[in-house]
Amino acid sequence: MTQPHIMLFDLYAGGHHGQYVRQLVEHWGTHRFRGRLTVTAPAAFFDRHGDVVDAAHAVQGVELVHISETVDTQGHLSSALAHGRLLKRYVETIKPSHAVCMYFDQVQLALALGLRFSYPVQLSGIYFRPTFHYEPSGPHKLRDRVVQLRKRLLLHSALRNPHFRALFCLDPFVVPHVDKGLAQVVALPDGAPVHPPLHDAESQRAQWGVAQGRRIALFFGSIAARKGIYQTLEALPLLSAAHQKQLSLVIAGRALTHDAVRVRDRIAQCRADTQVQIIHDERFADEEDLAGFFHAANLVLLPYQRHVGSSGVLIRAAQAGVPVLGPNYGLVGRYVQTHQLGITVDSVRPSAVAAGLSQWLRGSSMPFNKASALAFGRRNTAKQFCKTIMGALLPDIPPPTHV
Repeated sequence: MTQPHIMLFDLYAGGHHGQYVRQLVEHWGTHRFRGRLTVTAPAAFFDRHGDVVDAAHAVQGVELVHISETVDTQGHLSSALAHGRLLKRYVETIKPSHAVCMYFDQVQLALALGLRFSYPVQLSGIYFRPTFHYEPSGPHKLRDRVVQLRKRLLLHSALRNPHFRALFCLDPFVVPHVDKGLAQVVALPDGAPVHPPLHDAESQRAQWGVAQGRRIALFFGSIAARKGIYQTLEALPLLSAAHQKQLSLVIAGRALTHDAVRVRDRIAQCRADTQVQIIHDERFADEEDLAGFFHAANLVLLPYQRHVGSSGVLIRAAQAGVPVLGPNYGLVGRYVQTHQLGITVDSVRPSAVAAGLSQWLRGSSMPFNKASALAFGRRNTAKQFCKTIMGALLPDIPPPTHV
């Protein structure tokens, strides 16, 4: 029997991409699979994710291939077609038995338009941002329905490609809406790493300098407009004076370059105009430090702005057994509501964010079930992520059970 040769193909360097590739490389090494694993990505990917390079060098049978060409990855039509051309070029050069598109969303157009290869290579992909199965809202419902129909037709056309085998969906709620006769459709856990915290909650509070008696609301991750940082800061003056005195807002992360000055100015203004203690922790933190952040928090803020897709922050909060304040939109909102992970609000409106914070600070009954949150966290780990993918690519490995 020919040994498998799996190629992970990724043109993106940010977000979860490095984390997912590293986890798969480490999983390959842990289980000592027969065959070969090739990671094919731009030089910028390997420059940014030195941990992937280190992991690959430590595992026998893993090869790194640098993509020399540059391509726009902003999601335009031209970049989607270029994505397909590069996939074809490197598949034909490397000759894997199975290629995994680490960002299926961007390659589905090329597949739908008839992308073919000179030999019977199998393709699979990770589907990040399906939206056609959510009920549209707002003033543009009709237009949004047309967009949803177009996306559904595009997906189904891509899955008809004869090379395509398995679609891994980071949104499990889309699985029933996909025609199973076209390909294997698998709900994919979002593989957040699990680490015990280095410090207990009180030690972490002391490191941050949290005032005695205050409750911590943690805003974690890249500090950007799309994450809702401005709505969060604009919500603070809307809190009552009593609630402001109860709250310590910890912003853990660095602002993107184009947001840095504005974020700094808004934090300074909120410090002057409110009695909320605002702590901005901009240091780089390793995984063990991050675990301590979440275990010290009393609430995790996820006021995403029309966010599509999953959230590693949500999963980390669930793993720590901490409630969240999240959006009532998309997959994150559906997860929060379905698994009783906390409060959902219309996070586009600062007044709604303030109302959610007030509900939490009042100690009112919250739709939070710690046992359900911990169970949700256990289902979304790096181990479950890797077992699901490798279980589909290498059928002798049984995939995990999803609840």
